[in-house]
Amino acid sequence: MILYLICFSCYILFSRIPDYFEGEFISGVVTKAEFSSLLNKPDLVVDYKVGSETLHYKTNTWFLTTYKTGQQVTIIYDPSNPSQASIFTIIGYWLQWSELLFSALLFIVFLIAAIFITGKNSAEPFPAENPVKKRKYNN
Repeated sequence: MILYLICFSCYILFSRIPDYFEGEFISGVVTKAEFSSLLNKPDLVVDYKVGSETLHYKTNTWFLTTYKTGQQVTIIYDPSNPSQASIFTIIGYWLQWSELLFSALLFIVFLIAAIFITGKNSAEPFPAENPVKKRKYNN
């Protein structure tokens, strides 16, 4: 369990795009917050300004919070490519639903494999639990 948490944390820390260590933070304004019945997903557009250029971040990610038009959000973007951005939230930037589901399924598969390999599910008694008494003399 601890090894899984360490590996997953390192994966999250070093695989985010834009990179957390090189990215810059800026405030953005939600200009479109709707639900697309055609795609059956949310449709979110955030405008943010880098220098004199106004950029748009579009996503259909499910967030834990619902955004409203005109709401201020924190955007993280790549200074070398400002069009590469993301809303800086726990679910959406740090954790993505697909990664959470995949890693949870992988963890469950490995846990079940470990239980079967170690024999913890075996109904047979261990030799130390049920010692066989030996006769002192043979008849």
